[in-house]
Amino acid sequence: MLPFGTDGQGSGNNLDMFETMKIACLIQGGIHENEPRISAKEVIKMATIKGAKLLGLEEKIGSIEEGKDADIILVDVKENLDNIKIIPNLNEIANLVYNTSGRNVLTTIVKGNILMENRQIKNVDLNKIIENCKKIVNLF
Repeated sequence: MLPFGTDGQGSGNNLDMFETMKIACLIQGGIHENEPRISAKEVIKMATIKGAKLLGLEEKIGSIEEGKDADIILVDVKENLDNIKIIPNLNEIANLVYNTSGRNVLTTIVKGNILMENRQIKNVDLNKIIENCKKIVNLF
């Protein structure tokens, strides 16, 4: 299995790695019908450690281990009406792949630095960025 990622317009136009993982699993059914498909666990490996290996960076990234960069996301998988798609949560790994999206990410940590916590972006003036984007768009 090869790794995959999302990087722009050619990636579904939304940069949502959860959607990319879901499609990787689902497309197997269309191609192979009833044959064994790629598992949710395997697709998570494709999105993490296998991507790191492809880049030759598996000693630095791709898994949570001592000495590696702490690149981690915390995902909301609580069973409530905001997360209606994951109820019942019978298989956490499958639910992560098939029923979550980037909107479920609560906290993002890159190299040990918290960039977003409880869906609040840190150290960035988000309103200023939005205003600057609007100004740029209005130039065209």
